[in-house]
Amino acid sequence: MTTSGESDVDKVRRLRAQLPATAATGYFNAGTNGPLPKPVYDVMVAAAERELTAGRIVPGVYEGHAQRNDRIRELLAELFGGKPHEFAITRSTTEGLNIALNGITWHPRDEIVTTTLEHPGLMVPLSVVAHGADVTIRVADIGDGSGDVVAEVERLMSSRTRLVALSHVLWSSGAIAPLREIAAMAERYGAMVIVDAAQSAGQVPINLEESGVAVYAMAGQKWLCGPEGTGALYVRESRFADIGPTHVRYAQSDVSGYILPAPGARRYEMGEAYAPSILGMEATLLWLRDEVGFDWLYRRIAALADRFLYGLSQTPGVTVHSPKGKIGGLVCFNVEGLAPIDVAAALYERGQTIRYVAYPPGPEVARASVGWWNTEEEVDGLVADIGALERSGPTRAQPADAELVAG
Repeated sequence: MTTSGESDVDKVRRLRAQLPATAATGYFNAGTNGPLPKPVYDVMVAAAERELTAGRIVPGVYEGHAQRNDRIRELLAELFGGKPHEFAITRSTTEGLNIALNGITWHPRDEIVTTTLEHPGLMVPLSVVAHGADVTIRVADIGDGSGDVVAEVERLMSSRTRLVALSHVLWSSGAIAPLREIAAMAERYGAMVIVDAAQSAGQVPINLEESGVAVYAMAGQKWLCGPEGTGALYVRESRFADIGPTHVRYAQSDVSGYILPAPGARRYEMGEAYAPSILGMEATLLWLRDEVGFDWLYRRIAALADRFLYGLSQTPGVTVHSPKGKIGGLVCFNVEGLAPIDVAAALYERGQTIRYVAYPPGPEVARASVGWWNTEEEVDGLVADIGALERSGPTRAQPADAELVAG
């Protein structure tokens, strides 16, 4: 947290010293992977060294893992709302979404409502569920997310709707979905809400207890700056009966084969994970809470994104695709005469790391993730570099076999 008398400039300088990657590039791609804090790296290296030298199976190791996981669940509840037993530890957002979607007992002619701006990490599991269970997916066209998203989703709701599935922060526009209003609307139809929180956890504030959503699947490696292969799944306690365990472990059965799900959301966990990564997840949550401060980082992300958005709006040849006043740190844009893939490549040559997004039916855009670790000078420098890009003829179409996803 901010020490007494410490300015934001001094605080950012102090924290950036613990994020070495921010010295190597203008780090504007937390939407894919955030910069790894040195204290988190140190925890992971020490854990791997212990496993190497002392062995992985030593007295008390499983008790230690259980205590560590309990501490993580308590941290998640403290930082995001909800109760500790409503959180499961996962390896990614998509794993959490798969667990929840496949834990629902579907019936033919059930319907799911989603939107045109969803990431394939949600859309692909939805498609598999729909194909296997004869479920219909209805897709609300919400544009860039700046309009009345609740009304557009409600237009497709019916007595057959079992589920509304959407992102909290839309990956290809940056718009923040009004979760509380969507959950209240869905409840009137008897439907639950499942949320892809890959882009929101650590970027925008949330109180899960108050949100009304049934499921919130988070990534550890993006805005939370944790190691890859980490994530968390929130399942509201009142929905445990509606979402069964997708995978079961030997510890959840007795010698007769009777299955007894683990207490709380632990029933959704899939078994042991790589211990250094899970310790890294705990370390990053503690570091963000104790050294950075979530209220501070949320405010700073919003302020820097507004600064970047304003700068882009004043730059000739740049079209902004993120709705002003409805975003966190994700800002999407296009440069006249350049394909988004070329914008990202050209900026990388100038020392700026952003990415491009291209996944139909969503837009093809360049995307910058403005993080709390960025300085005002870096934000202004990125605007200047975008303005200085050479415009060279018609936009190049994205190659069909290119890697388009990731986050």
